[in-house]
Amino acid sequence: MRIDYEAKRLACSVNDLIYESGYRRIGVERGDGFRRMWIGQDIHTRRADERAGEDRNYRSEAWVTHTASIAGWEATVSGRIDGLSVDKEAKTIVIEEVKSLHFDLELSALMRSDKLQRHLYQLMLYSWFLSNRPEYDGFELRPQLVLIDIITGDTRLLEAPLELGDVRSAFKASVAGLIEGIESRAALQAAKRAFADGLPFPYSEMRPYQNDMMEAVARAVRQNETLLVSAPTGVGKTIAAIYPALRESLRLGKKLFYLTSKTLQQENAVTALRMMNDGSFRVLRVRAKQKMCAHTEMICHENFCPYAANYGEKMDRTGLVSRIVTDHSYFDPDVTFEMAKSEEVCPFEVSLELIDQADVIICDYNYVFDPYVGLKAFQQESDYSDCVLIIDEAHNLLDRGRGYYSPEIDEAMLENVRLHLLSRSCDLDGWDEQLEELRNHIRGIAEVLSSEEEYVAGEMQIGDAIWPPAWGAQATLSLTGTARPQVRKQALCDLNGRFFLRQRAEWERIILRYITWKIEQRIADEKDPVIDFYFKLVKFTNLVADGGEELAPIIESGERGLKLKIFCKDPSRFLGEIIDSTHATIAISATLEPFEFYRTTLGFPRDRVAELSLPSPFPRENRRVAVIADVDTTYKARGAHYGRIAERIAELASSTAGNFLALFPSYAFLGEVVALMPPTGCNVLVQRSDMTDYERQSILERLRAGGRGNLVLAVSGGMYAEGIDYQGEMLSGVFVVGPALPMVTFEQELLKQYYEEHYGAGFEYAYLIPGMTRVVQSAGRVIRSETDIGVIVLLCKRFTQPRYTRYFPADWYVESPRELVAKRAADDMRDFFETKRRGQLSMFQ
Repeated sequence: MRIDYEAKRLACSVNDLIYESGYRRIGVERGDGFRRMWIGQDIHTRRADERAGEDRNYRSEAWVTHTASIAGWEATVSGRIDGLSVDKEAKTIVIEEVKSLHFDLELSALMRSDKLQRHLYQLMLYSWFLSNRPEYDGFELRPQLVLIDIITGDTRLLEAPLELGDVRSAFKASVAGLIEGIESRAALQAAKRAFADGLPFPYSEMRPYQNDMMEAVARAVRQNETLLVSAPTGVGKTIAAIYPALRESLRLGKKLFYLTSKTLQQENAVTALRMMNDGSFRVLRVRAKQKMCAHTEMICHENFCPYAANYGEKMDRTGLVSRIVTDHSYFDPDVTFEMAKSEEVCPFEVSLELIDQADVIICDYNYVFDPYVGLKAFQQESDYSDCVLIIDEAHNLLDRGRGYYSPEIDEAMLENVRLHLLSRSCDLDGWDEQLEELRNHIRGIAEVLSSEEEYVAGEMQIGDAIWPPAWGAQATLSLTGTARPQVRKQALCDLNGRFFLRQRAEWERIILRYITWKIEQRIADEKDPVIDFYFKLVKFTNLVADGGEELAPIIESGERGLKLKIFCKDPSRFLGEIIDSTHATIAISATLEPFEFYRTTLGFPRDRVAELSLPSPFPRENRRVAVIADVDTTYKARGAHYGRIAERIAELASSTAGNFLALFPSYAFLGEVVALMPPTGCNVLVQRSDMTDYERQSILERLRAGGRGNLVLAVSGGMYAEGIDYQGEMLSGVFVVGPALPMVTFEQELLKQYYEEHYGAGFEYAYLIPGMTRVVQSAGRVIRSETDIGVIVLLCKRFTQPRYTRYFPADWYVESPRELVAKRAADDMRDFFETKRRGQLSMFQ
């Protein structure tokens, strides 16, 4: 919908008039769920082909537009007719609206529902629009609603009498109602604009450089730009992004999305917004579906979940959305959960209903950037033009983006489908043949694995030597992990797009029959391997059909048998489509430099992007950065240095009172050092890969308790290294062991090759920048306020080499990174803390 308030012009679709309100039914095979599947498109295509073959006047997807003056506005309404046949000789026009549905499950309910009336109204509007064209004066109009069974292909025609006068009146009433809503929203928007103009900054004073960031953010939103902000810990990035973006978004009538990769970041955003909100704007926090499920099992289907059953009717009857909006300006997920549960409606669905009512939406990256999870209301043709995005810790979006477009199918998955269907004894013709055909196809592709030379790789040093020695387009790889040997063979492969399109179509028909059987048998599964496989196949096939050069098809043999994977080397095209469609996007992080890397890999549009880099606002003398260069963490050398690394960390941790965090490149590396750790006098807490939420939080609670003498050994890039706000004396120092380069894998080497070909920076883009980003993120855990004091110690000789030190923050040193090399790091650290603590004591004497 496009609205010009000054000229009082409205451009909208027929759907805006017909589907203005209403709640959907919950269940993958219900209503629009079918039409999101490819079979719906297939049905429309086959219908169009059949009609075109029998009627030379027939054409599909015919656009029609009508303009009228209503309530002082000029309204232009357009729509797409599924099928149109104009016979000029007979002066007849047949107008078809095609709807696909499951006759057994949906037809009876459709005939007595408002949905049928909306379908007929849509058909009548198209017919009336055509009747207003001078060239069709005197023609007979024959509107037909065509219903097609998605299982059998059976067709039913519903013809309705066309009363042009009634349609004209209904059209005017619909547009008038739409305009009334627009004018009401305009009045509300004027009030929000006035609130924004008077919105004060929530703190009595600003931190250094905070005003610079706020001016840049405000300018980006006003001027329809995108902005990359690299600002270290202490600038106050959250409030410096939210405050100006909120003001400008409210003034412009845009929705503000605050996107995060971690729950803690969402809590920080909520805190900032609640400080500014007196009830004049609405904030929604979207919580993960699993955590908003009120049922004993997460089975999202109205036949099996009482909170999904009769969802629309219960929502209409209770007026729940209206009550939440009236009573709350912050749509707290806990409150939404309890209110929805009390009315026996799905809390997660209710939270999605609140999106339209919210001015600010706080959620995970997934809800905007994942094409299969995203908020569909904002993803029509990737159009976020009415939205402003703030992407928090934006350096994390790159790996997330790769994951969204890297689907997998493996033999173990196929075997689970086979066993599950055999155990259910359901009568589904053809599933075993399709499964075997897919398995054989994968095995045929896997023949490439036996024809190539193997390379052995692991967590090894790269950059100082060429690896592999002879990289080819069809190379294979064996990976040997240090904790427990595993062998994987991988190779690039060719995929037959037509084969997977045919498989998807066949499995869609099987799935629809399978769902019907489950409903008839009253069988509910929280996790269904058949449904899960189908959606993975859909994702996989969609990307095979895309065929972009950034998508690398890989065949692999390993513990789960053969695996087919599409590895997305570069998600910038997909992420960039969304970013470029927004009114404005603000990406913030302490580590968004070099800007060229993130601008390129995240897909920021070059024609409307700005950049801002800010220095640390904290006194340099409150922080000591040191490099220990007598240890070597490269893959070849680290085995001989585990003991020395353990000794250095023990010396540092025991040199002074405090809590310290030591970060390692991997759990395997961490385990080797822990085994050799000498007595430290500290309470040693070790991160494990299988820790529960309680265990992870208990370590943080130990640090928050106020005591000293804790040494936490963890991994770079993990939860203790990023996103945690270690306030006060929770943390006195961080020891970073090695530059945390990504592990050498087949995929990582594909990245290196891709980046070298496209940007001439293979090693830097694939390994060095991601590794050093982790180092700088880790270092940022120490100094969180202007009164904090702390140390950052980097352990590895590579931290003295220019190719690594060029990524050090400039405020770590005065003239040269070589200043940071320490001969006696533990003694220097002890002296630093004693000097600082004496200075603090003297202030209070």
